[in-house]
Amino acid sequence: FLLWLVLLMALLLLLLLLLLAHRSSGVSKEAVEHVTCEVCEVAMDEASAYVRENSINDEDGLSDMIDGLCSVKKKEGRWVAKLDIFREDDDAQLTISRQPDMGFCKQECLVVQRACQAALKGKEEVLLSLLQGKKSSKEMKNKLCKKLCAKAVPKLGKWKDEPFEARDTKEVETEDMIEKMKAETGMGMKMYKREDLLSMSEGDMEVMAAKEAFSSERAAARMAAREEEM
Repeated sequence: FLLWLVLLMALLLLLLLLLLAHRSSGVSKEAVEHVTCEVCEVAMDEASAYVRENSINDEDGLSDMIDGLCSVKKKEGRWVAKLDIFREDDDAQLTISRQPDMGFCKQECLVVQRACQAALKGKEEVLLSLLQGKKSSKEMKNKLCKKLCAKAVPKLGKWKDEPFEARDTKEVETEDMIEKMKAETGMGMKMYKREDLLSMSEGDMEVMAAKEAFSSERAAARMAAREEEM
Protein backbone atom coordinates (compact mmCIF):
# COMPACT_ATOMS: atom_id res chain seq x y z
CA PHE A 1 0.00 0.00 0.00
CA LEU A 2 2.82 2.40 0.89
CA LEU A 3 4.51 1.63 -2.42
CA TRP A 4 1.24 2.40 -4.23
CA LEU A 5 1.04 5.79 -2.51
CA VAL A 6 4.60 6.65 -3.47
CA LEU A 7 3.97 5.66 -7.11
CA LEU A 8 0.77 7.70 -7.18
CA MET A 9 2.62 10.72 -5.79
CA ALA A 10 5.37 10.33 -8.40
CA LEU A 11 2.82 10.16 -11.23
CA LEU A 12 1.05 13.26 -9.95
CA LEU A 13 4.30 15.22 -9.75
CA LEU A 14 5.25 14.08 -13.26
CA LEU A 15 1.89 15.28 -14.60
CA LEU A 16 2.33 18.64 -12.91
CA LEU A 17 5.84 19.07 -14.29
CA LEU A 18 4.63 18.26 -17.81
CA LEU A 19 1.81 20.77 -17.51
CA LEU A 20 4.23 23.30 -16.06
CA ALA A 21 6.60 22.88 -18.98
CA HIS A 22 3.71 23.28 -21.40
CA ARG A 23 2.48 26.46 -19.77
CA SER A 24 5.93 28.01 -19.30
CA SER A 25 6.79 27.75 -22.99
CA GLY A 26 4.11 30.29 -23.93
CA VAL A 27 5.12 33.10 -21.57
CA SER A 28 7.00 35.97 -23.16
CA LYS A 29 9.89 37.25 -21.03
CA GLU A 30 9.70 40.53 -22.93
CA ALA A 31 6.01 40.90 -22.02
CA VAL A 32 6.85 40.25 -18.37
CA GLU A 33 9.50 42.99 -18.41
CA HIS A 34 7.07 45.42 -20.07
CA VAL A 35 4.66 45.30 -17.11
CA THR A 36 7.01 44.61 -14.19
CA CYS A 37 7.19 48.27 -13.13
CA GLU A 38 3.43 48.80 -13.00
CA VAL A 39 2.81 45.41 -11.42
CA CYS A 40 5.39 46.12 -8.73
CA GLU A 41 3.66 49.38 -7.84
CA VAL A 42 0.23 47.74 -7.72
CA ALA A 43 1.69 44.94 -5.57
CA MET A 44 2.91 47.51 -3.03
CA ASP A 45 -0.54 49.11 -2.88
CA GLU A 46 -2.17 45.71 -2.47
CA ALA A 47 0.26 44.52 0.21
CA SER A 48 -0.19 47.69 2.22
CA ALA A 49 -3.99 47.57 1.94
CA TYR A 50 -4.24 43.86 2.76
CA VAL A 51 -2.10 44.19 5.87
CA ARG A 52 -4.10 47.17 7.06
CA GLU A 53 -7.53 45.70 6.33
CA ASN A 54 -6.70 42.38 7.99
CA SER A 55 -4.78 43.88 10.93
CA ILE A 56 -1.67 41.77 10.29
CA ASN A 57 1.17 42.82 12.59
CA ASP A 58 3.13 39.69 13.51
CA GLU A 59 6.14 38.56 11.51
CA ASP A 60 4.70 35.15 10.62
CA GLY A 61 1.48 36.67 9.36
CA LEU A 62 3.34 39.23 7.27
CA SER A 63 5.65 36.56 5.85
CA ASP A 64 2.69 34.39 4.88
CA MET A 65 1.07 37.36 3.18
CA ILE A 66 4.23 38.08 1.19
CA ASP A 67 4.49 34.41 0.17
CA GLY A 68 0.99 34.54 -1.31
CA LEU A 69 1.08 38.08 -2.70
CA CYS A 70 1.69 36.93 -6.28
CA SER A 71 -0.58 33.87 -6.22
CA VAL A 72 -4.09 34.22 -7.60
CA LYS A 73 -5.12 31.22 -5.48
CA LYS A 74 -4.50 33.20 -2.29
CA LYS A 75 -6.75 36.01 -1.09
CA GLU A 76 -3.80 38.35 -0.80
CA GLY A 77 -2.87 37.61 -4.40
CA ARG A 78 -6.26 37.83 -6.07
CA TRP A 79 -5.50 41.30 -7.38
CA VAL A 80 -3.32 39.56 -9.97
CA ALA A 81 -6.47 38.31 -11.71
CA LYS A 82 -7.98 41.81 -11.77
CA LEU A 83 -5.34 43.27 -14.08
CA ASP A 84 -5.87 43.41 -17.81
CA ILE A 85 -2.94 43.94 -20.16
CA PHE A 86 -3.36 46.06 -23.28
CA ARG A 87 -1.28 47.79 -25.93
CA GLU A 88 -2.12 51.07 -27.64
CA ASP A 89 -0.38 50.13 -30.91
CA ASP A 90 2.22 47.70 -32.28
CA ASP A 91 5.15 49.84 -31.12
CA ALA A 92 3.81 50.83 -27.70
CA GLN A 93 4.82 49.40 -24.35
CA LEU A 94 2.38 47.03 -22.70
CA THR A 95 0.43 48.56 -19.85
CA ILE A 96 -2.13 47.37 -17.34
CA SER A 97 -5.67 48.32 -16.44
CA ARG A 98 -7.40 47.35 -13.21
CA GLN A 99 -10.82 45.70 -13.52
CA PRO A 100 -13.51 45.73 -10.79
CA ASP A 101 -13.83 41.92 -10.61
CA MET A 102 -11.51 38.92 -10.72
CA GLY A 103 -11.02 37.40 -14.13
CA PHE A 104 -10.09 33.90 -15.20
CA CYS A 105 -6.35 33.41 -14.87
CA LYS A 106 -5.15 32.80 -18.40
CA GLN A 107 -2.09 33.97 -20.31
CA GLU A 108 -2.16 37.65 -19.35
CA CYS A 109 -2.76 36.74 -15.71
CA LEU A 110 0.29 34.49 -15.86
CA VAL A 111 2.37 37.35 -17.28
CA VAL A 112 1.24 39.56 -14.38
CA GLN A 113 2.05 36.84 -11.87
CA ARG A 114 5.52 36.34 -13.35
CA ALA A 115 6.08 40.11 -13.23
CA CYS A 116 5.06 40.17 -9.57
CA GLN A 117 7.42 37.31 -8.76
CA ALA A 118 10.25 39.04 -10.65
CA ALA A 119 9.63 42.29 -8.78
CA LEU A 120 9.77 40.61 -5.37
CA LYS A 121 12.53 38.10 -6.05
CA GLY A 122 15.25 38.48 -3.43
CA LYS A 123 13.43 41.43 -1.84
CA GLU A 124 11.04 39.57 0.44
CA GLU A 125 12.97 40.46 3.59
CA VAL A 126 13.09 44.12 2.57
CA LEU A 127 9.33 44.15 2.03
CA LEU A 128 8.83 42.45 5.38
CA SER A 129 10.92 45.10 7.11
CA LEU A 130 8.99 47.91 5.42
CA LEU A 131 5.65 46.41 6.42
CA GLN A 132 6.83 45.91 10.00
CA GLY A 133 7.90 49.54 10.02
CA LYS A 134 4.41 50.51 8.80
CA LYS A 135 5.86 52.35 5.82
CA SER A 136 3.45 53.84 3.29
CA SER A 137 2.90 52.23 -0.10
CA LYS A 138 4.67 55.24 -1.64
CA GLU A 139 7.79 54.56 0.44
CA MET A 140 7.58 50.88 -0.47
CA LYS A 141 7.40 51.73 -4.17
CA ASN A 142 10.44 53.98 -3.90
CA LYS A 143 12.39 51.24 -2.18
CA LEU A 144 11.37 48.24 -4.28
CA CYS A 145 10.06 49.50 -7.61
CA LYS A 146 12.04 52.64 -8.47
CA LYS A 147 15.01 50.84 -10.05
CA LEU A 148 12.71 48.49 -11.97
CA CYS A 149 10.78 51.42 -13.38
CA ALA A 150 13.98 53.14 -14.49
CA LYS A 151 15.01 50.20 -16.67
CA ALA A 152 14.38 50.33 -20.41
CA VAL A 153 12.05 47.60 -21.61
CA PRO A 154 13.08 45.24 -24.42
CA LYS A 155 11.52 45.32 -27.86
CA LEU A 156 8.34 43.27 -27.99
CA GLY A 157 7.12 41.62 -31.16
CA LYS A 158 3.53 40.88 -32.03
CA TRP A 159 1.16 40.96 -29.05
CA LYS A 160 -2.21 39.23 -29.12
CA ASP A 161 -4.66 40.85 -26.74
CA GLU A 162 -6.63 38.49 -24.52
CA PRO A 163 -10.20 39.65 -23.75
CA PHE A 164 -10.77 40.06 -20.03
CA GLU A 165 -13.39 37.59 -18.79
CA ALA A 166 -14.75 38.21 -15.29
CA ARG A 167 -15.43 35.30 -12.94
CA ASP A 168 -18.74 34.66 -11.21
CA THR A 169 -18.49 36.19 -7.72
CA LYS A 170 -20.57 33.33 -6.28
CA GLU A 171 -18.00 30.84 -7.54
CA VAL A 172 -15.28 32.77 -5.74
CA GLU A 173 -17.38 32.86 -2.56
CA THR A 174 -17.86 29.08 -2.77
CA GLU A 175 -14.10 28.59 -3.00
CA ASP A 176 -13.69 30.78 0.08
CA MET A 177 -16.20 28.64 1.97
CA ILE A 178 -14.36 25.44 1.03
CA GLU A 179 -11.05 26.91 2.14
CA LYS A 180 -12.58 28.02 5.44
CA MET A 181 -14.01 24.56 6.12
CA LYS A 182 -10.67 22.99 5.24
CA ALA A 183 -8.88 25.31 7.67
CA GLU A 184 -11.37 24.57 10.46
CA THR A 185 -11.66 20.80 9.97
CA GLY A 186 -8.32 19.91 8.41
CA MET A 187 -10.14 18.01 5.68
CA GLY A 188 -9.09 18.53 2.09
CA MET A 189 -12.15 19.08 -0.10
CA LYS A 190 -10.56 20.26 -3.36
CA MET A 191 -10.89 17.99 -6.39
CA TYR A 192 -8.55 18.83 -9.26
CA LYS A 193 -9.95 18.41 -12.75
CA ARG A 194 -7.94 18.62 -15.95
CA GLU A 195 -9.43 22.07 -16.56
CA ASP A 196 -8.33 23.17 -13.08
CA LEU A 197 -4.75 22.13 -13.75
CA LEU A 198 -4.61 23.81 -17.15
CA SER A 199 -5.91 27.07 -15.68
CA MET A 200 -3.22 27.17 -12.99
CA SER A 201 -0.18 29.37 -13.25
CA GLU A 202 3.37 28.11 -12.79
CA GLY A 203 3.57 29.29 -9.20
CA ASP A 204 0.24 27.68 -8.32
CA MET A 205 1.33 24.37 -9.84
CA GLU A 206 4.53 24.37 -7.80
CA VAL A 207 2.61 25.10 -4.61
CA MET A 208 0.03 22.40 -5.36
CA ALA A 209 2.72 19.84 -6.16
CA ALA A 210 4.43 20.55 -2.84
CA LYS A 211 1.15 20.29 -0.94
CA GLU A 212 0.18 17.03 -2.62
CA ALA A 213 3.60 15.56 -1.94
CA PHE A 214 3.41 16.57 1.72
CA SER A 215 -0.12 15.17 2.08
CA SER A 216 0.91 11.86 0.52
CA GLU A 217 3.94 11.57 2.77
CA ARG A 218 1.84 12.37 5.83
CA ALA A 219 -0.80 9.80 4.85
CA ALA A 220 1.89 7.19 4.29
CA ALA A 221 3.43 7.95 7.70
CA ARG A 222 0.05 7.57 9.40
CA MET A 223 -0.55 4.21 7.73
CA ALA A 224 2.91 3.02 8.71
CA ALA A 225 2.32 4.07 12.31
CA ARG A 226 -1.00 2.21 12.44
CA GLU A 227 0.56 -0.93 10.99
CA GLU A 228 3.29 -0.81 13.62
CA GLU A 229 0.70 -0.48 16.38
CA MET A 230 -1.11 -3.52 15.05
